[in-house]
Amino acid sequence: MPDAKAIELAIKNLSGAEKFLGRKEIKELPSILWEDELPEKIVQGFYNNGMGILVATNKRLIFIDKGIFSLKVEDFPYDKISSIQYSTGMLSGEIDIFTSGNKAEIKSIVKDQVRPFCEYVRARITKTAPHASMPQAQSTTSQDNTIDQLERLAKLKQQGILTEEEFQEQKRKILNS
Repeated sequence: MPDAKAIELAIKNLSGAEKFLGRKEIKELPSILWEDELPEKIVQGFYNNGMGILVATNKRLIFIDKGIFSLKVEDFPYDKISSIQYSTGMLSGEIDIFTSGNKAEIKSIVKDQVRPFCEYVRARITKTAPHASMPQAQSTTSQDNTIDQLERLAKLKQQGILTEEEFQEQKRKILNS
């Protein structure tokens, strides 16, 4: 585990780190980080009804939410992340992390920090992904297309455009094709 001074030095070298209100989360980093793990990018936002920081280290992503009497930590190993997406609005942005069929949405992130953070994570994912041969790459593209179709379908249901029955029927069609 890195000590507090090593973490503090690493955070000082991050651009925009001085803007973080998540000081209590940063103080928890020495007890959360693994040996030889240091923060390389940090953004602050809301996740699962909690305000905290999303830390990209040299080994994984970690969301930390330190409440008055609680500590919530969720990590996302790079080799388990299938994709990362972002969107920005007028003032803030959102990052969506996709892992093993799950989706984590971190919202209300400072707009200017969203894209650099996601680009860093994409570079990490690419480095940790095994080199695929052409047939595997085509399979991945097919899987990505299926996932995209299911996500669009879920959004339509969420927006009330599709009923539960219509959603299930379309889902079956997508999965059986």
